[in-house]
This record gives sequence, structure tokens and C-alpha cells, in this order.
Amino acid sequence: MNEHKVIVIGAGLSGLAAATTLVDAGFASVTVLEAGPHVGGRTRTSTAGDTTIDDGATLAYPQHRHVLGLADRFGVDMFESGTQGRFQYLFDGTARSLTAGRIPNTRLLTAPLLRPVVRGALRLIERWLPMSADDVVQLLEAVQELDQLAASVPAQRPWSAPQAQTLDQRTVQSWVDDAVRPGPARHLLASLFGYFPPTTSLLFALHVFNTWGGIGALLASQGGVLRFADGAQALPLALAAALGDRVILNSPVTAIEQSANRVSVHAGGTTYDADHVIVAVGPAAYRGIEFRPALSPQRIRLQKAWQPVHGRKVNVVYDKPFWRADNLSGSALTDREAAPGVLDASPPDGSHGVLACYGTDDTTAVQDPESRKAAVLTTFADLFGAQALEPLHYSEKRWIYEPFHFGCEGGLSVGALTAARETLKEPVGRLHWAGVETADEWLGFMDGAVQAGQRAASEVIRS
Repeated sequence: MNEHKVIVIGAGLSGLAAATTLVDAGFASVTVLEAGPHVGGRTRTSTAGDTTIDDGATLAYPQHRHVLGLADRFGVDMFESGTQGRFQYLFDGTARSLTAGRIPNTRLLTAPLLRPVVRGALRLIERWLPMSADDVVQLLEAVQELDQLAASVPAQRPWSAPQAQTLDQRTVQSWVDDAVRPGPARHLLASLFGYFPPTTSLLFALHVFNTWGGIGALLASQGGVLRFADGAQALPLALAAALGDRVILNSPVTAIEQSANRVSVHAGGTTYDADHVIVAVGPAAYRGIEFRPALSPQRIRLQKAWQPVHGRKVNVVYDKPFWRADNLSGSALTDREAAPGVLDASPPDGSHGVLACYGTDDTTAVQDPESRKAAVLTTFADLFGAQALEPLHYSEKRWIYEPFHFGCEGGLSVGALTAARETLKEPVGRLHWAGVETADEWLGFMDGAVQAGQRAASEVIRS
């Protein structure tokens, strides 16, 4: 039995994964402090009528070994979703579709000797493509260039890349604008950067893509996506249930004091003493915590440079998944702000149909809920037919108004990585950092949150 005391701040997937790893390692005293009334962080499961819906994170991929391993261990059922039917793409008022599945190898398709052949072959089938043959080739070339740039960025020391200074001073928006001409190809390429504000450093974005194994590898992967049968929050709820009274809700942390051999955490009017602390919340949340002594200037610079992105999740419930009768997968990309990406989020038994969409949000967004609803339903109708205008239930979650929520995604602003010359995961004395933003694998996904929590716990165990 390890007698060291550890405090974990944040009961999202990352914090709960960290606590679970510590308990597994025999730590006698592990306490998880959660500011809000719920566990699960950016996962949140609710109901619309009698249908389970995810108001936050939803998807996992077959490659996500950390989150799938926990789900298997704790008996949380998952199922394959969205693998059948055609993918829809709506641009400039026209919807086109293509069969979902594996795309060809981007390196092969963009080989200089093969480009005329590929372009000619694509022109033969151009009427069925969501864009022109030239646009397809240009998009594939841009994806290949992204992967080549990402491969030049060292995973643990991104600031040491050969072109680090140049890449860190460039925004993702400026790179996209230069990579492809205006039109559907640019829109599709921009969708790959949907996790980031437009002013995010390109170097940071490449670092993120590295944690995914590259863009091309992700797009060319076999199989569909996975979802949780009882909603994504089922996994953190199972972890929290196993941890029992180690999880303390409604305990926002206001200060952390660190000495040579102890750490004191002030939360909810109570002081908790520990040997180590794992901070498993997003960088924007650090700003509300007083650190004594103050963190280093490099660390503070990184935290201030973090640009959070707030999300808006919409779930629309129908009496059945009617789009499947037309061999449509329910998945789509659009150029509509109301519903930029669409997913079939129906329950595994197909008892109801659910179309979900996720977009960014801020306080300047259209404030009239009925106008937002009409825009979403009109987009769904343009994609899937008039039946989309007649839902049973309509649910919208605007995370920007969630207490103790500090962004669904985000990115570092230009210049931050090369100036700080460290990443957000670097320990500070007895403080260790988790949260999906510190992940070494699949940063931005639930799998990344779990991996980051397990990695931070391993740091504590080794210390």
C-alpha cells in the first residue's frame, strides 16, 4: 500500500482515469475534487423524450485503445455507428454524396508521375464527386503536405522542428487560404482545423495532428466510428462509481500552495494536503486558480496563449432514422454555420432516429433559439429530405453557459510554443498536468483525455 496522498483536480474523463490508475497502483489516499455538480467534464448524457442523447463528446475510433480499454474493463457497452450508406456534402446550396469508407492512399494519389492519370480518372467520375477533379487533387496534395510538415515536428519538443519559428508565427487560417483556392476543397480542408480558432499557431496544429498519427492515416483508416450505447457519460459515471466517496463534487479549487515536500489545495472552504496534485482541467481553467508560489513565466505564457473554443451541440430526434431508407449514412459536412457537421446519433436498436450536429459558439451567435432551430432543420432537410422538418424533439446545449466550463476545444496562439519551449504537460514540482490538452495521443478526443490522465498518474507513481 502506497501511503502518499494525491489530489486530482477535475472529475472529467482525464481526472477520473488518473485517479483510477493511482488506486490500481495501491495509493491509499486519492481524492478527486470537482468544481461542478456532475462528473464527466465535456461528456454529458441526457434524454429527449425517452431517447438518450449526448450533449457533449460522442465519438471514439477503433484506434482509441485507452478509452476502449476502460470501457471494456468497466462493462460500458459500445457499438459501431455510421458505417452504412452514403456520406453527404452540402456546399453552395447543392448536396452531393459519396460512399462512406476508406479513401485511397494520399501519397500514392499525389505522386507527380500519377497526377495526370489521377486527374483524368477523377474527371470521368466528376459528376458523382462533391467537387471538381482538380479540387480533389488539390485537397489531397494539401493533406499530404500537412502530413509531411507534421512529420517534421518532434512529438515531445515541437519547438525544435527545423521550421519551428516560421510555423509558429503562421496561423492555421493563413495556411489553409494559401494551400487551396476558394471553394469546396478549401471548405473541406478548413473542416480538419475545426478544433482550432483560426488564429491558432500552425506549429501547434501540426503537433496535434502528430498525436493522431497524421491526417492522411486518419482519413484512410478502416471501419466506422464507435459510440456508447448509453451515452458517452456512461464511462465517467462508471469510473466515478468505482472510486466512490473519493470523488467530491461542488468543490471549486481557488488556490494551490506548494512547498518542498507538500501541496495544499484550497477548495470549497476546505484545505486538502497532499504529496502530489494532478491538475486535470483545461488551460483556461487554470486562470481562476491562484498558484503559490507563482508559476514560471514560460508556463504562464502558455496558459495565457490558450484560446478556448466553445461548442454548441444539437440533437434532433425523429420517429425513425428515415435517411437510412435512402441509403444515406446520416453523416455530412456543410458550409452552413448552423450545422457544419452532422452525425447519425441514433440509438443502437434504431428505435428512434437522431441527427446530431456540433458547431462553435460565442456570445455573438444568433440569440433567438427559434431562428437557430429553423436554420438547423432547413439544413437537415436540404441533406436528407422534407421529413427532417418534422422532429419529435429538438435539443440544444450551449456549453458557453455551462458553469465551470472553459472551452470544448482550443489552440495556442502564434509564437507561444517557440517562446515557452515547453508543452502544457511539463510537471511543476509536485504539480502534474492532465486534461485532453496535454495528451500525447489523440489530443482533442476522449481517448486523449484518458491517456493524459494515465500519463500524469504514471508520473506520480514514478516519483
